[in-house]
Amino acid sequence: MPDGVTAKGAAKVKADKNKSDKAKADKSRMERKPDGFFTRLSKFMRESYIEVVKKAAWPTWPELKKSTGVVIVAVLIAMVWLGGLDFIMTKVSLLIGLGPR
Repeated sequence: MPDGVTAKGAAKVKADKNKSDKAKADKSRMERKPDGFFTRLSKFMRESYIEVVKKAAWPTWPELKKSTGVVIVAVLIAMVWLGGLDFIMTKVSLLIGLGPR
């Protein structure tokens, strides 16, 4: 037999073996039991810690103070706006007789 035929036959046997190995690996992955509750919980805690400590970008102290000031001013503006609307609506409802007497 020519050498090319033998090489092709050997390559086919090797390819078939690789396919069967892959099929076994896929089957073993499918049969694997899911992780338990505590395993998943510990994995979650570990990943959360890594994300908070190593991946998060924390603001500097001046940035934090500035952002806090912006939030306080926004809350005060919203408080005055809603308080004003409440006052006006109360007066209007009293004028048309819908509010408490």
